[in-house]
Amino acid sequence: MTDKSTLSPGMADFTDRLRKAAQALDLKVEDRAELASSTFNGGSARSTSLSPTDLPAESHAIRIDRFNIVLSVLPDVPTMEAVLETLRRCRNQCVVARSFLGSNETLDLQLMLLGPRSSERQEAWRALALMVERDDRVARKLAWLRPEDAQRDEESFADFLKRTFLARPWVHAEGQFEDAALDELSGTGATAPGLPRTIADEWERIALDEKKSPDDIVAALIKAWERRGQA
Repeated sequence: MTDKSTLSPGMADFTDRLRKAAQALDLKVEDRAELASSTFNGGSARSTSLSPTDLPAESHAIRIDRFNIVLSVLPDVPTMEAVLETLRRCRNQCVVARSFLGSNETLDLQLMLLGPRSSERQEAWRALALMVERDDRVARKLAWLRPEDAQRDEESFADFLKRTFLARPWVHAEGQFEDAALDELSGTGATAPGLPRTIADEWERIALDEKKSPDDIVAALIKAWERRGQA
C-alpha cells in the first residue's frame, strides 16, 4: 500500500482527476486505504499477509458511488514480461481488496492502471494495454495511457473517462447521435472498446505460444493489431 500523502506525482494526479470527475457528477468519493493494504480482512498473522514482492510497488484505493477502485501503475517499459508481472501483482492486490468487500460489491471492483508518459501513441503500449483490459480475472481492468505532452492530459483523460462508469453518453445535445453511428457500434462485434473479436482471438493464440519469447510476443501482437483493418 502507498500512503496517500506519499503518492507519486503521477498517481496523485490520476487519483485527483478521478475524484474531480466523480464530484462533478455529484457522486460520493472516499478513500479506501484498506483495499490497498497487504493484509487480508480479518487477518493479522504473517500467513494472512502478502509479501511486497507479490504486490504492486505503488497502489491506492478509492470508492466512487458503489464502485471500489484499486489504482496502480504500469511498468516504464512496454515488454510482455514486465506487464505480466505487474498484472500478477495487481491481481493479488485486488484479491486482498475483495476480502474487504461484500459479494455484491466484488462485482463492481475495478483496477485502473496509469501508463507511463508518452505511452498513448506507442503501438507496443496500445497492444499491451488492450491485452491487460481483456483480462477479466478478479476485477475489471482499464488503463490510461498518457500522452507525451502533459498539456494534453486533460483531453487524454477525458477520452479515458468515456470508457469508464463515469461516462455519461446520454447527456448530449439534441440530435448528436445518428442512426448510422449506432448501427456501426452495434455491428463491430468487438469484445472490448477498439478490439475486434478476430484480433482478440489471434492475440490469445499469440500469447499462449510457448515457443515465442516475450519480445517475440509483443512484436506479433503489434503486427496483428496493424493488420486489423486489412481484408
